[in-house]
Amino acid sequence: MLLPESNPYVSGEISILETLVRTGEERASVTLPLQLHMFLVGCLAEHLHDPDIAHHVLALGLLRSATISGESGNVLLKRTEDAALLLAGFFPERASRLHVGPRYFRDMGQAAYASLAVKLQAVGKADRGKFYDEVVERFQLLENVLDAARVRPGGDEESFRWWLIKVVIRGIFRRWMNTKTTS
Repeated sequence: MLLPESNPYVSGEISILETLVRTGEERASVTLPLQLHMFLVGCLAEHLHDPDIAHHVLALGLLRSATISGESGNVLLKRTEDAALLLAGFFPERASRLHVGPRYFRDMGQAAYASLAVKLQAVGKADRGKFYDEVVERFQLLENVLDAARVRPGGDEESFRWWLIKVVIRGIFRRWMNTKTTS
């Protein structure tokens, strides 16, 4: 495990998400490079309390980000690509419900990450741009890790949603207990 279970510097949510990614790696029989592993954990943590990410219209996000310059456009682009990655990995069956092909989420995610890489390299942030180029190249691998991490006792996405709700509630309860004991 990359993050210890009890570390005063790491939130319980991060430890749980790191465990989720590690479980996905084990089930998919892959080991992500450390930078991509932590990127995936960070992506999950960033959007853990963002239920609207699942309803983000990817094509519109990609088009809008092209019209917005600077950091605001980059943020919208990152949100779009993260949504595509999470949908591709955790909810691939949504593609058929949206009447798009099975590769839609992957194609949109790769296009958005590639756009961000180009934008970053154009403004002198070559290292960050190269990292996102690597994400484009390894997008399917990241998608496979998330897919392998899905909880499937009932075989449907509803079981994953309930697991995620329990994780969030457990984290909120821990924070509440910690503030109560320190007050």
